[in-house]
Amino acid sequence: MSEKIRVGLCSWTDKTLLKSGFYPASASTPASRLAHYSGIFSTVEVDSTYYALPDPGNVFRWLAGTPKHFTFGVKAFSIFTFHRARLASLPHWLREELSGAGVPRDAPVRREDLTPGQRKRLFEEFVSPIRIMRDSGRLAYLLFQFPPYWTFSRDRLAYLRRLREVSGPMPLAVEVRNGSWLAPGNYEKFIDALEAENIAYTAVDEPDIGWTPGPDWPLTAEWGTLARFHGRNSAGWRDRRASVHERFDYEYSPSELGEWLPRIEDAVKAKAVYLMYNNCVGDKAARAALAMMEMLGLPVTGLRVARQKNLF
Repeated sequence: MSEKIRVGLCSWTDKTLLKSGFYPASASTPASRLAHYSGIFSTVEVDSTYYALPDPGNVFRWLAGTPKHFTFGVKAFSIFTFHRARLASLPHWLREELSGAGVPRDAPVRREDLTPGQRKRLFEEFVSPIRIMRDSGRLAYLLFQFPPYWTFSRDRLAYLRRLREVSGPMPLAVEVRNGSWLAPGNYEKFIDALEAENIAYTAVDEPDIGWTPGPDWPLTAEWGTLARFHGRNSAGWRDRRASVHERFDYEYSPSELGEWLPRIEDAVKAKAVYLMYNNCVGDKAARAALAMMEMLGLPVTGLRVARQKNLF
């Protein structure tokens, strides 16, 4: 079972992680930090791709600087998940076209602001470097995480099918953040669509505050499955003024992590299981991931060092 499970963090460059002592003083560059990280965990989620398109040069450096067995999950660019993007984060050609159309330099850009042709070209530029990972056998998944206000509808089901069409044979995963997708009458349509398109449903550990999807974990993709741990900071999630770090500031207890063990045992029927920790405040995600690895009996190369540094 253990060889099918990978555990990692949803960021290896978070500023609070850098200050936490997780990295030794010798790991003072992006390359050395990733090398250190990949000596402990077998996978990581790239979150920078949510904010800007991935740079092919960085992708090659990530691949060259990590072991051949190490894999990368990639979070989709904000435009493609109906979030807003900064104009400055867009490619030069698109900034020029939008500026020429009168879009202010400081204005947020939405998917609806782009023409079909612009969206098509932008997606191709986004996914092209990710194909480098896929072709090298190092791509864990490509995750589309949609916002809480993205509720169930037939048009949005069609959008998920379109994602498969334009992504080709990528290991796709979808994380919905509104309970309407799992409501009676919608659940079957949603899950059937994911199964038909070989897209993994992403299970989540997060506060139950009414609008969140809940703990379901249907296995919908032949390539594998994914669970992301956001913490259970209900107060932070309810407070619209809370910062990202305030929302995800949560320390998992051993009993809370242990709740997932039977579910992981069921999920491992899939080809691969990714357990990704997104409570990225200080070293809290690292602590939780290391604890889960030990519970699962996974080899932890850096466990002795982690314990010496009081990380676990």
